Amino acid sequence: MESLKLKSKLLYLLLLVGFGLTVVGLIGYFNIQNIKRHMDTLYFGSLLPLNELSLITDTYQNDLAITVYRWNNHLISDDDAAQKISVGLEKIQQGWSNYLSHPKRPEEMPYVDYTESQMDLVGNYFTQLRSIILDPKLSHPISLATLNDNLQSIHETLHRLSIYESAAAQYEHSELMARYQNALLQLILFLVVILIFVMGLAWKIFARIELQQQQLIESTETLQHLNLKLEQASYTDSLTALYNRRYFNVVYEREFKRALRSGKPFVFMMLDIDYFKQYNDTYGHLQGDQALQAVAKTLKNTFQRPGDYPFRLGGEEFGVILTDTDCTNARLMGEKVRANIESLKIEHKGSKILPTLSVSIGGICIVPTALMGDDALIHAADTNLYAAKERGRNQVVFGNKL
Repeated sequence: MESLKLKSKLLYLLLLVGFGLTVVGLIGYFNIQNIKRHMDTLYFGSLLPLNELSLITDTYQNDLAITVYRWNNHLISDDDAAQKISVGLEKIQQGWSNYLSHPKRPEEMPYVDYTESQMDLVGNYFTQLRSIILDPKLSHPISLATLNDNLQSIHETLHRLSIYESAAAQYEHSELMARYQNALLQLILFLVVILIFVMGLAWKIFARIELQQQQLIESTETLQHLNLKLEQASYTDSLTALYNRRYFNVVYEREFKRALRSGKPFVFMMLDIDYFKQYNDTYGHLQGDQALQAVAKTLKNTFQRPGDYPFRLGGEEFGVILTDTDCTNARLMGEKVRANIESLKIEHKGSKILPTLSVSIGGICIVPTALMGDDALIHAADTNLYAAKERGRNQVVFGNKL
């Protein structure tokens, strides 16, 4: 009889513990899920200002700058140019207002105020340009150097603010992760106390909770992996400041489809530094990096149109996509960049063709068709690059057929 009573008490106790564990488990689960939801909402919500800053930067580069370039080259009328500048400035003002609508920390305001003052200066500059355009007494052209200086200045200012916003988002994420870990730890401690109170009766339940905890840890690692991918989503190569391979894939697909729709030539060039391994062996990797940066700077200075896209594809290999040009001009640009790099007179004792650094270039200029594969033009440019090396290097091999 006493045994039955003990079993009944143990059963009641087990049911009570089971109920308590169930309640605690549900509360803990929903609290942790709520923290995770807030973590995603706050973290990704903090990245929204980055989109608005990117929109403002794109407006400066793709709306205002292109409008002035086109007007300066007599491609659009004065009225159209003035109207586009007005629309662009309104778009920038609206984007900035949206950005300011988000909560700001006190330590962030100096960044914001400085950026706003720079935007006012550049806005006044474009307002003056609009007045010049509308004033028939003034003549073309304007100073493109001043335009580029203003665009470069505001781009760097917005870029610094974007870096700050990104860092702030990462900080908020780390704070929420700490709360998440604290909530998880509190849940574990509370469960351990209950498990100790009922001795060994709830070890099986504890094991199930441990399994749930492991699943939560795996979910946390998955979130951390996704956050790492977001942090690594930059489109710029850190060494050369050129566009990287990731952005190349985006631009290549976009421009290939655009050329396919418009029936215009698609130009792609691949550049490879001649005997670069020997250069690294002779001068060391640090100087090799400096050589890569010098070649990248030459590419930037040579390809300055809005439709020119220089990339670092990897190692000593670079690529260039040209839009809105013909095959003759594309080949001339290839010869120009080859000559410009040769004129740098960077010593290269390990080269078998010249005492200075040089590049080989393979290019393709063709009107795409629907039958072409996605990588057909890449393979064609690579084949021509190989041909340039076979013919003695430091030269350009261009083709218009696959």
